[in-house]
Amino acid sequence: MEITRRDKKNANEEDDNKIIYLGPFIGVHEVSSGPAAEGGFIRFVFGCHKSHNGYIAAETFTLNHLPSRYRDHELFQLIQVISFLTVRVDVSYTSNKRPVYYEGTTRPYPYSEERGQTKCRTGTGRVGTVWRYTEKDNRSCVCSSCKNSPTPKKEWGLIRVITAVHVVYDKDEALHAVCRFGFNSIQSPEIIMEGVDMERADVTDDRCHLSCVTHDLELLDRMRKNWSRYPPLHAKVCKKFDTPDDKLTVIVSHPHGCIKYISLGVWAIREERGESSPGHPYATYTYNAPTCPGSSGATVYIMGRKWGLWYNQIHSGYNGTNNFSGNGCD
Repeated sequence: MEITRRDKKNANEEDDNKIIYLGPFIGVHEVSSGPAAEGGFIRFVFGCHKSHNGYIAAETFTLNHLPSRYRDHELFQLIQVISFLTVRVDVSYTSNKRPVYYEGTTRPYPYSEERGQTKCRTGTGRVGTVWRYTEKDNRSCVCSSCKNSPTPKKEWGLIRVITAVHVVYDKDEALHAVCRFGFNSIQSPEIIMEGVDMERADVTDDRCHLSCVTHDLELLDRMRKNWSRYPPLHAKVCKKFDTPDDKLTVIVSHPHGCIKYISLGVWAIREERGESSPGHPYATYTYNAPTCPGSSGATVYIMGRKWGLWYNQIHSGYNGTNNFSGNGCD
């Protein structure tokens, strides 16, 4: 697993160690430290300086929660797809390989002071690609139970979960990570996917691909079906809302590790940070859609962004005025 970086320009060089450096942005990442809140919402969470107004429980989200211009059934379905694919990411270990500082700065890298320690933290992620293995593949499941079993499962699934690299840094942390799927209410069944590997990690983009395992084949099929719904819905929404004023921003996350919430806002600043290929820029965004600690790694749906769900922006932090994303294709 390789940690990759790209050079950044015009970085702010202030020397406040309480401020974390991320490309052109100055701010703090939004991981929730300690055990997840587990409950129904933020009234149970004390000490958070951010407003908790504007969050809508995913389970109760309706078309009428959207601003009047955007009360469109296909946009609503698209948000439901993102919500379905969203997971809570829990990590119980901090790798000794985390850098002490961001490269070329004296600013501490998140959780570098906890390297080698078993402390809990929580973020958000989203299901990406799904692979299903059957008896025909003759490939044993790689989860911890199957590795220690004389009869490992041959029917199983490998799931790529996309989140922020400051949430899960490398394979050492991936092996101590779990993703809770479908945590929409306090009555939701506890569906846990075990972390088994780190497929990709990019500090510059603040993005990683965490590999997880499940034996629930029906769940895998539901994930695939929802993933396949996204591209046509996204294409239709982009055609309907294509003016410069269409700056709707939607985030689905697990603030404070609580149940799944949807927050709405608008984006304010877009900054290009190189290209993925000619004519396809990388970009970061700032926006006012509500987030809290625990929202790091959440999918950020930017209205008008033409790329699909694959290399979207993900939530990274808060700069004191607005929230900001990591790098993604635009």
